[in-house]
Amino acid sequence: MADGFKPALIPAAQYLRMSKDHQRYSIRNQARVIAAYAAERGYTIVKTYTDPGESGLTLRERTGLQALLADVIKVERPYERLLVFDVSRWGRFQYLDEGGHYEFICHAAGVSVSYCAEMFENDGSPIMALLKQFKRYQAAEFSRDLSSKVLYAQLLQAKIGHKLGGPRRYGFERILVDEHDQPIQKLKPGQTKAFNNQRVVYAVGPEHEVKIIRDMFTWYTRDRMSFRGIAQRLNQMGVPAGDHPTWGEARVRHLLTDELVLGIYVFNRTTQKLKSKRRKNAPEELVKTKILEPIISRTQFESAARRRKIRRHHVPPEENLAAVARLFKAKGYLTGKLIDECPYAPSQHVLLQQFGSIHRVYELVGFEPSGWWRPPGQERPTTKEEMLAALRRLFERDGYVTEATINAEPSVPSAPDYQYKFGKLTNAYRLAGLPYKQGDLQRLGFERLRARRAGEPPRRISLPRWSEISERYTDEELLDCLRRLHREHGYVTAKVMRADPDTPTPVVFIHRFGTLINAYGQAGIENRRFNIWSRAARARAEVAAQRKAGTTAASTIQPRIT
Repeated sequence: MADGFKPALIPAAQYLRMSKDHQRYSIRNQARVIAAYAAERGYTIVKTYTDPGESGLTLRERTGLQALLADVIKVERPYERLLVFDVSRWGRFQYLDEGGHYEFICHAAGVSVSYCAEMFENDGSPIMALLKQFKRYQAAEFSRDLSSKVLYAQLLQAKIGHKLGGPRRYGFERILVDEHDQPIQKLKPGQTKAFNNQRVVYAVGPEHEVKIIRDMFTWYTRDRMSFRGIAQRLNQMGVPAGDHPTWGEARVRHLLTDELVLGIYVFNRTTQKLKSKRRKNAPEELVKTKILEPIISRTQFESAARRRKIRRHHVPPEENLAAVARLFKAKGYLTGKLIDECPYAPSQHVLLQQFGSIHRVYELVGFEPSGWWRPPGQERPTTKEEMLAALRRLFERDGYVTEATINAEPSVPSAPDYQYKFGKLTNAYRLAGLPYKQGDLQRLGFERLRARRAGEPPRRISLPRWSEISERYTDEELLDCLRRLHREHGYVTAKVMRADPDTPTPVVFIHRFGTLINAYGQAGIENRRFNIWSRAARARAEVAAQRKAGTTAASTIQPRIT
């Protein structure tokens, strides 16, 4: 070798990860050891991947390792070797093969891995493989041992009444105390303790917040308000929500279920050991410590708890049925409103989900309803045909039918009765000859809304226009009506059909041919919606232009259709 000749340095990358467990693994110390190893072995660092302050239990939050694995599999990369401080820097994975998997990805891509602080060379020998697996086990065991120690210390602090993490709760304050539990100061939002020997405890908060909590329990237990209703009332009153911008249903539920209002601090509700999936702990694993005087009575808190329980869907059907039977025994009859207002019975919604219908619940508890209320002397409809006839009469009177109008009319069976007999209301509408499709119902609703806003009476639709009159027309006569309208106007739409006094309503064509588009096709008229709308728009525009020019009277204009 000639004097002064220096071999070319081998380009290498380094991976640095520091968790919060030990100063020995700081980023600076790792980089210093790797730099000394590279200088001794003839490597030059051309790329650095860093995960500062990240746990080694998962890959999710480690952007540095993710970038390393993404770059190492590329065909073009600026390095041939990867330098790592030790085996544990891959991670303290509880599944030992996960760290080996990431090393294998590098090896398969042609990038060898060197451990700079280990006592062995990563040369692929059997002894080396055994030592690496042992090191991975040590790394995983370190995390498990540390997790157990931290949890034990937290449970010990909770048992003596010290608060562990999290913001302040509405109606309470966080007080910083020293090692002798002597108060130092009140913590503001975002502030935390400064020294390890300091602790945080709860204290009763401002009087106006305590009053709001008491009002919330009163509204929920006495006035039977829902969580959402309480939140809406608080927002309407302009009551501040503490550290949150506004009140919400979840926040109200949290306050009404928190035992801190009884002066009891509860800890260890959930567990998420070693970055695993969070799970709820069993009641016997909870730590409950009396730390304050209660601001809510035990009786009122338990009353709220009972109401929450009967409204939950996971209560067994047998318990809900027993509550309804108890209500029936006390009152002698049952109604949907009576069930909803009962403090110990489930709501109708829960019963419908568990038993299918409210009639099934009545049958199981032995209640036989005498029917809906009706004026004296009025006969109750007993057959489906009579129920459909009552529905037609209601439509003739109002010009439309909705669930609200059905329930408000005493001479007509209630909407649940129609649902029980026909499956759903739209089936009853269809069998009665009423508009039943979603589009038709929405269109009629929009027409009523526009009329109400304009101060005009709603357009009356007579039922015989599509039931009795439909029987007077043959298919060919209906198609001739469409052809006549097309000759007169140059196009045919539902609006043109309704405006013509000699043409049945569009519902007749829909019942006879399925859809208006099908009717247009059988009549030999353009049946593509876009073309129909385009032709109608051009015809109306031409009429408007002729009116503006004053060329002819509007009543005699015949638009030219190209």
